[in-house]
Amino acid sequence: MRDLAAEVFMDILARLSSKDLVRSTCVSKEWKATIEDPQLAKTHLQRSIKTKSHPTILIIPSNPIINCVSINFSDTDTTYGKRLIIEQPWQHPPRLTSDKIFCYFNGLVCMHYGAGFGLWNPSIQKFKRIPSSPFSMFRFAKIHGGFGYDSVNVDYKLVGFVHLNTFCAVHSYSLKSGAWKSIQDLPLKGLVFDSHGVFLKRSLHWLTLQEIDGERMLNILTFDLASEEFCKIPLPVHIFPALISDPVCGWPSYSLVVVGGYLCIYLRETESRVKAWIMREYGVAESWSMLYSFDEQVHNSKPLLLSSCGKMVLLEENYSRLVWYDLQNGTRKMVQSPMAQSFYTTIICEESIHLLGS
Repeated sequence: MRDLAAEVFMDILARLSSKDLVRSTCVSKEWKATIEDPQLAKTHLQRSIKTKSHPTILIIPSNPIINCVSINFSDTDTTYGKRLIIEQPWQHPPRLTSDKIFCYFNGLVCMHYGAGFGLWNPSIQKFKRIPSSPFSMFRFAKIHGGFGYDSVNVDYKLVGFVHLNTFCAVHSYSLKSGAWKSIQDLPLKGLVFDSHGVFLKRSLHWLTLQEIDGERMLNILTFDLASEEFCKIPLPVHIFPALISDPVCGWPSYSLVVVGGYLCIYLRETESRVKAWIMREYGVAESWSMLYSFDEQVHNSKPLLLSSCGKMVLLEENYSRLVWYDLQNGTRKMVQSPMAQSFYTTIICEESIHLLGS
């Protein structure tokens, strides 16, 4: 190592798998310090994303005692892919719940259990409990929030808020400082559709339905992790009419995700019709365009990722199956079931070594 330039050695390490890097920390103190350098984690993640034709997906069963499955598809294999069994991080499994996935980004999964939070890196099986949150006092309140990366301050942050009558109490947790702090209260009258925000462009995003002067407005609420300021992205009413889901049939029902680096809104419009729109230019209302619209008897159809050619989209349907949908001819191709007789949540989770030195 001493005969190699530091940047050359860093480049060599960035080409290793996360498992090999974990093993290599035992070579010497010098190696351990280099491998746990945050700059290597950043370089390793960027290389991992660049060298794969498709993002890695992680399938997390609702049942906490069932193992997870990671899948990496290739251009020549979109029905099975390269699979890896990963244990869930719980020493004492929580109750069966689909709400334990709070948010995810850069190979880190933010998990929510009771009033507590934790960060999990499935690639290196590292789980970091987050200190007791200010939300512990709101035991039965619905906690909204999200998790993402503040590139300005080089810090991962968790944001959470709860409704308190006509406003929301907002707090954030900094991985760098290891502490919670209070942020400006958010005056919010209305409904947050998605409890878990999605991260894009340095900001967290949530779908909200607000009533202003008797008129319902559907917006995207954003929170900049660097400036810690809330903003709104208005949505075109002719595409997204502000309808509240019928409590009996459950539709229409809007949800927000990130697909291929774009904000995407999908919904079950009727009992059989599902649709999705994608925002081609961030923040520009006129750039929303239809991604797909088809009839299928499904309760939920969530878009996960686009194929490398951009002609197919991977869907998670009914929390129990994965399907490739061809955007040009409307055909469907089932992915071989990753697990039998189990409901699950599917997320994008790239290989990384974040949290290795934590």
